[in-house]
Amino acid sequence: MCYNLVSSPLEVSFPMAFPLRQPFPRVRGIDQAIARYGAPVERSLSFAMGQEFMDYWEHVLANREAEVVLAMQYPHGGFLIHTKREYPVGVYRLCSGGINRGEHLLTAVARELEEETGLCGDIQRFLGILTSRLEGDGRVLFFTSYVFHIHLREGVLAPQDDAEGILGFREVSLPELTAVADDLASLKGPFWGDWGRFRAVAHRFVVEALTPTYG
Repeated sequence: MCYNLVSSPLEVSFPMAFPLRQPFPRVRGIDQAIARYGAPVERSLSFAMGQEFMDYWEHVLANREAEVVLAMQYPHGGFLIHTKREYPVGVYRLCSGGINRGEHLLTAVARELEEETGLCGDIQRFLGILTSRLEGDGRVLFFTSYVFHIHLREGVLAPQDDAEGILGFREVSLPELTAVADDLASLKGPFWGDWGRFRAVAHRFVVEALTPTYG
């Protein structure tokens, strides 16, 4: 782990989209993360999904408790996005990764930063907690994304986990993350269409959360 502890509370808030209750406790280390990096915006969301996505996400939940989403920004201002070999051609998004069951939230942030980029970074803010209700094919699943803003230190990108299947990276400006979200939300097909709508939300949230600071 090579990030520094930076205390910088977030001063923006957004209304909840839906009043939902999580059917499981929040992850370990949430209180420490809030104390160090500020109170996150909490937002609840609801998605109607098809069978393929629900089957896939049941498998996801069997292996992780929740996820971290990393809004990683270089000193010169660009945000890092990546693509993987299983994605449709041209699809990029912010890095994210699962929180193992029982894993400390900040440990998961540091691990995912190292595994996906090989770089060091400094957490700036705990931006948000996005709780998603996923409903379809007679099933209801809940999943939580913990969103962090990280300042990357300069270095050579070198993903450490070959199993991630990362093929490449791009840099985009904060406003350009909206276009990334639009691309995700416009994906077609029974699985990729649902996946793209779900993944687009965190990108729009990051733009909203950081625009008062960087806009």
